[in-house]
Amino acid sequence: MMGAVGWIVSVILVALMLPLLAFMLLDTLEQKQEVKQQLEKVEKLRREIERKNRDKIPDSITDNPVFDRHRKYLKD
Repeated sequence: MMGAVGWIVSVILVALMLPLLAFMLLDTLEQKQEVKQQLEKVEKLRREIERKNRDKIPDSITDNPVFDRHRKYLKD
């Protein structure tokens, strides 16, 4: 008799846990999609800022990115 009650309790427990696990999986997938969308927005903004910085006219010689690069000198 105790074995049958144990099986019944186990079946009820599994039946209650399956929907909970399904809700957790759906929530995880939804969060993953939202994170992907936010990352795409951030990348788009980053590219836009980089484009603006690249295309802007320098105010002074120190603001010019060409002069910020290290120069390689050829040794004879």
